[in-house]
Amino acid sequence: MSQINITHAVLVTLTATFLLLAFDRAGELRKDKYVYVPPAPKVAAAPAAVDPDKGKPPPHNDKVEDLPEGKNRELTFYTCTACHGVALIKAQGLTRDLWDSTLDLMVEKHRMPPIKPEERTEILDYLAEQFPPRRKGRGSDNPFLK
Repeated sequence: MSQINITHAVLVTLTATFLLLAFDRAGELRKDKYVYVPPAPKVAAAPAAVDPDKGKPPPHNDKVEDLPEGKNRELTFYTCTACHGVALIKAQGLTRDLWDSTLDLMVEKHRMPPIKPEERTEILDYLAEQFPPRRKGRGSDNPFLK
């Protein structure tokens, strides 16, 4: 049996290939293997341009005359429109207690500067008089209950 058949040739070839790959410490036979490359050092980014209008409400073109005539109209206008327009005020219809709670909410949650107590009373008087609740109690405007 000195004759080498094809099976022996394939077996010897595969064994030699696996041994070469196993002992290839330099990696010369495995060129497609990924190599770790450390990330490039971070470069300090240029400081972002400062937007002077950031955090400010959008501008509005409201005038004092946009609010209904009444005592303390000017005080209410200048206090409220520092943050929002007249349309937001006109859209509300609240009781005096709810207006008071709304002012508390704006001071606590929206960083509105606190209002002096005497000015707050005057503003609440104006808002409660000019923008009361639109609906009365349930059923009071139902014509079928009259």
